[in-house]
Amino acid sequence: MRILIVDDEPLVRIGIKSAIDWEAEGMEIVGEAGDGEEAVRLMLERKPDVVMLDIKMPKKDGLDVLAEMKEKGITAKAIILSSFDDFMHVKEAMKLGAVDYFHKPGMNEQEIKKALKHVKENLNPIQQTGAAELNHRVKAATLEDMLSGAVDGALETKLKENNIFIVLFTVKKYTAVVKRYTGQNTAILPNTIANILFELLSKEKESEFVQLEDNLYTICVSHSESKSVQAAFSHVNDLVYTISSSLKRFLNIETVFGVSRVFHSFGGFKQAAGEAKQALEQRFYHPNDPLFYYEPRKIEEEQAMERINDLIVLMKNRLKAEKYDEFAVHLAQWEQYVQDTEFMSERDVKKIYEGLLFMMQDGEEYLEGGGDAEHIEEFNELSAYYHAVFNEKLTARIAGKNKDYSPLTRNIIQFIDKHYNENISLKMLGEQFHASPNYISRLFKQETERGLFDYINEVRIHNAKELLKDYKYKIYEVAEMVGYNSQAHFAIVFHKYAGVSPKEYRKEKG
Repeated sequence: MRILIVDDEPLVRIGIKSAIDWEAEGMEIVGEAGDGEEAVRLMLERKPDVVMLDIKMPKKDGLDVLAEMKEKGITAKAIILSSFDDFMHVKEAMKLGAVDYFHKPGMNEQEIKKALKHVKENLNPIQQTGAAELNHRVKAATLEDMLSGAVDGALETKLKENNIFIVLFTVKKYTAVVKRYTGQNTAILPNTIANILFELLSKEKESEFVQLEDNLYTICVSHSESKSVQAAFSHVNDLVYTISSSLKRFLNIETVFGVSRVFHSFGGFKQAAGEAKQALEQRFYHPNDPLFYYEPRKIEEEQAMERINDLIVLMKNRLKAEKYDEFAVHLAQWEQYVQDTEFMSERDVKKIYEGLLFMMQDGEEYLEGGGDAEHIEEFNELSAYYHAVFNEKLTARIAGKNKDYSPLTRNIIQFIDKHYNENISLKMLGEQFHASPNYISRLFKQETERGLFDYINEVRIHNAKELLKDYKYKIYEVAEMVGYNSQAHFAIVFHKYAGVSPKEYRKEKG
């Protein structure tokens, strides 16, 4: 399989190329690009099967590239690379045809290999494994195409137009269920589920099924001879009950279903699949319910995504500024909004939690483990898990920051972190903490191994960097906001600590 890497950060491209033994995996890096224009040119020239595509790039961003790929008929599968707060852009990319996405802060070898393996399997030609198996594979491929909107092969299925429903289902507590088969053939569970579905649906005149993922099955049902939508709806309900009870009886597994609205032509297949998926995703917020029907959103998606993205940025900024109380407030707001709207899928919610955790610990530790969260299927349980982890990490962080400091030094650090934008002097600190200015200066340097005003400048420049990313503030306004009365003095101090001028930093990060 041929892979093209597209990212404007050279270190990201190097990291991806170095992370995996590509030849051993049967894959080849056929090129790399640093901007969108170069990416499109290389796609046309080198015909990759997969493009690992950054969202934010110069000349053409990832969304522009995806749109041009469609326009030019480029069939490569796109996997998006993003920062974890680019949530709205990721959603747009998925709409434009991207098949998966990674958040760069938490991207690791296992995740990359798993996603590429899935794409590779879908690219492989169907092997000759007997007429029945071949027919099954052809049928499955046809159904997958129909669910993606390509319905040319619909007449090769048992389905007919009129009163068509799409049903998705998953196995509850799938990880625990799979453990029952430890030491046995890993295909036993999916093969048994497929055999049961085949037997049950063989009695249906107009039905098909396909397994889309390890724990995701799709059932397509039509009721063309009925003029009553209600009768067709009742028929689907009966079928869902039969499948659910049969899987419970034969395999002792619990299932949860999502059902689309009725539609009457094959042209609605893709929309119906999206509706069934949206219905099924409600299980994350309502884990005790076995069946969900699609209902239109009560709020516009763009509006919801904008609010979610704003809250993610606020959480990220508060963590960077080490304002943990404010971070906790925004975390609670985000969680409440996500619960109220139910817009985010289980996978996307986990990505945000993982991104926040990444900011609380060093990257090496984060990449080594996935924790227990991967197997949690309920929002409330996931929230409780991450709250416990966040509390542990932040407590350790605060303790580490003030390790072995005297009470006076800890109080001075906390005061500076809160009042860095004010005119702080040794005399003022002496009056504030009832200690000699000379003693404060000597003690602070002895315990922190840096001068008091060196620390004040570090805090001010750290906060200035965040403010400079927002173009609504002029540079002299940023200087005043972090405690410098002179823009010239601010520029000198900024260059000393950041290595570039405020203007150059804004240009790099803007």
